[in-house]
Amino acid sequence: MWPWEHVAVGYILVSLWARVTNRRLDGRIVLAVVLGTQFPDLIDKPLAWSLDVLPSGISVAHSIFVSVPLSVLVVLVARRFKMTAVGVAFALGYLSHIPADLFYSGFFFGNYGALQSFLWPISYGPPSSAAGLFSQTWYYLSRFLVYLRRPEAWAYILFEVALLGSAFGLWLSDGKPGVELVKRSVNGIRRSVTR
Repeated sequence: MWPWEHVAVGYILVSLWARVTNRRLDGRIVLAVVLGTQFPDLIDKPLAWSLDVLPSGISVAHSIFVSVPLSVLVVLVARRFKMTAVGVAFALGYLSHIPADLFYSGFFFGNYGALQSFLWPISYGPPSSAAGLFSQTWYYLSRFLVYLRRPEAWAYILFEVALLGSAFGLWLSDGKPGVELVKRSVNGIRRSVTR
């Protein structure tokens, strides 16, 4: 699954959680869900593709044996610092990554054997080439572009529009949380550069 798709899935879950628990989303929560949804790939891909430390780009951080305990730990630590909502947002984003990857691999590409990739250290997916992060990213991107030219890609495109549109609609409905945080950050960077 592509990074923007993971963000969309995670944001939808966090937005729905916030609605059920009557919480207001803010920039910290949005940042936490974005980081949570990307966390497994930020760990596994560079360690497998560039450093050749892991056997596959889907291994340690994608493992249910790591993701579940780590998510619980994040929530407990966040709770200790009175930032429970931030911890829950990270955990929901992180834990949404695995079923989203499984759905994506199975439904769109027929790779139903991908489950073993999420059971590290018991098993892991096919070994990744340590050709480098940018080379591997380009490899997958070029394969994806070829897939988009196939007739059956229409289902994927409809799914993509529905997923991203739903996430965007919820974000607008939630009051565009995170925009103020980005503005403050940009202004802070601008001020520090112009000094």
